[in-house]
Amino acid sequence: MNRKLQCRVSPSAVMMILTALVVLAACGAPVTPPPTQVVRETVVVPQTVVSQQTVVTQQTVVVPQTVVVPQTVVAQQTVVVQPTAEPNPEAIIEGVEPNAEITFWTFYLSPTFDQYIQDTLTRFQTVYPGVKVNWEDHQATFQDDLGNAFAAGRAPDVINLSVSEDRVSDYARKGLLLSLDDKVPPSVKNLYFPGLWNQQIVDGKNYQFPWYQGLNVELVNMKIYSDAAGLQLEDFPTTIAGLPALCKTIKDKTSTLCAVRLTTNDLLAQMVHESGVKVISADGKKFTFDSPEAVAWLQMYVDMVKAGTVDKTVLVTDQDRVGLDLFTSGNAAFFQTVPNSIRQVRANNPGLYGYLATVPAPVGKSGVLGKGLMSISVKQDTKFPKASIALAQFFTNPQSMLEFSKIVAIYPSTPKSYDDPFFAAKPVAIEDSAKPIARDILSRYADIVPPIPEKADVNEIVLQAVQAALFNNVPAQQALTAAVTQANALLAQ
Repeated sequence: MNRKLQCRVSPSAVMMILTALVVLAACGAPVTPPPTQVVRETVVVPQTVVSQQTVVTQQTVVVPQTVVVPQTVVAQQTVVVQPTAEPNPEAIIEGVEPNAEITFWTFYLSPTFDQYIQDTLTRFQTVYPGVKVNWEDHQATFQDDLGNAFAAGRAPDVINLSVSEDRVSDYARKGLLLSLDDKVPPSVKNLYFPGLWNQQIVDGKNYQFPWYQGLNVELVNMKIYSDAAGLQLEDFPTTIAGLPALCKTIKDKTSTLCAVRLTTNDLLAQMVHESGVKVISADGKKFTFDSPEAVAWLQMYVDMVKAGTVDKTVLVTDQDRVGLDLFTSGNAAFFQTVPNSIRQVRANNPGLYGYLATVPAPVGKSGVLGKGLMSISVKQDTKFPKASIALAQFFTNPQSMLEFSKIVAIYPSTPKSYDDPFFAAKPVAIEDSAKPIARDILSRYADIVPPIPEKADVNEIVLQAVQAALFNNVPAQQALTAAVTQANALLAQ
């Protein structure tokens, strides 16, 4: 800051000077005023000089403004992305021939199950598009029709065959059926109960897809069994060996005979299942069903006949109806049959229905309950093996089996079907009482009977021997040994 003052005097000095001047003027001055003199004095008056400065104060001033910002507007669009369709879980046979046309024969299913067959075929053709299926149902003349069709070279591509009558093994041995083991992957085989997949093995190979099955249960008349005989249902024998004592108790307390029945159309199989009998040598060249195990098996039934505890007519009948009629009339404490027979009992004797109960059928020493009922096979020389295998597998897959079970009292050959609430739910009707235990029963099915050469003729020989022991007092050992000699003679021819 620049200052232009030559002398700086304080304000108090100025006051002193002014005071001195006033005093001098009042004291010691002559009367005659002196001449006028102008005394000029330079009085320097102190000043506060403010140096001016330009001070710039920076401020941020917010001025409200409407600012228009240019925008790019993107029109929104809904884009539908079609996901890649997953493979249909039922389409498990690969390489099915395009535009294949195949024929499918069934046994005694029309007209009752027309809708089910048609619905299943419709679903099949959705899963395997392009395959045309011609369905035919044959009944009383099925075997004759099929034999003639094979002879004429026009047999169906896919065939419903009975396992219980060994039809699969019969046709397989003649080279008429397609071997499946090397044509379907393990994942397909594993869909079925192992014992059912491996039934009807011929020369180590499988020729069938197991289809619908039947169950044997003991149908019990509680009015006789419990009320009259004083027995508890939970004490029903679990093994064949317990039947003689049970029948004696029922006879003694109620005078009622047991409706026990031999498998007259396959006695060697019954020996195998019930007593573990080795009915033929390992090489298949000699029958051996006169062993001690076989004699003990036959003697058990001979003793029941002698004790008068069994109905003789039912024992050797080849008609299930005979024993069922005896039971339905209220004249038997129990009878082994299929659960669906309960509906017949209810229709023919409604008063008995309220006294019915069921228990699992007793098993023999083998632990095996029997073999399967129905199967589906493919003819050996079909023009469309993949399409034919696909159809046979489709009708026997878990979904198809489950749907069939909901229509009629049959049981699937596929364990997965039993996971459905239809089987898991607690049964209300007596005829459905086998559903919760069906999986366990089916898991114990197997074909453990070796191939029997000349089976029909051999069975007739065995039947005659068994009847001789039962009714003509021929010793069991003698009867069976004679039968073995006759049967071996057939092998020597």
